[in-house]
Amino acid sequence: MRSEKLKGFTLIELIVVIAIVVALAAIIVPSVIGYTYQARAAVVMENARNVYNGAKLAVVDYMDEVTILPGEIYIGDDSGTAYAVGGSDDLSVGKFMGDDFSGHYAFKIADNGLDVEFAVWCKKYAVDQSDVKKYSVEEIEQDVYRMGIGSYPTK
Repeated sequence: MRSEKLKGFTLIELIVVIAIVVALAAIIVPSVIGYTYQARAAVVMENARNVYNGAKLAVVDYMDEVTILPGEIYIGDDSGTAYAVGGSDDLSVGKFMGDDFSGHYAFKIADNGLDVEFAVWCKKYAVDQSDVKKYSVEEIEQDVYRMGIGSYPTK
């Protein structure tokens, strides 16, 4: 009688392959998570930059038509109108930020009253006065899942 040898993997070989795959996953997963935080933070900062540029254009465009006080804070949302917190007139900034722009935002007028100091954008929640500040990149990355808030320029 002729004995045929069965072909296949032994249990030990399968366990070694599984251990290698688990070790590689343990190395790769944390770095992939870090890249996701960085990518989401980049989106937040880019949207804040869009608000910053749109606000600068609105200030220049409406400078002669409306009252804009130095240091004034404006808060807005998808409607495209930024409402002044103090005594300034409201600004229509939506046309400068694009048709597909969404989210909540705020910006602060510079001390000279002719420029924008910085802008803040938030994905999930309405921005209030306590949120209107410059954020560091680290703060934006840490907060990206909770609120998704950030500023341009950053501190």
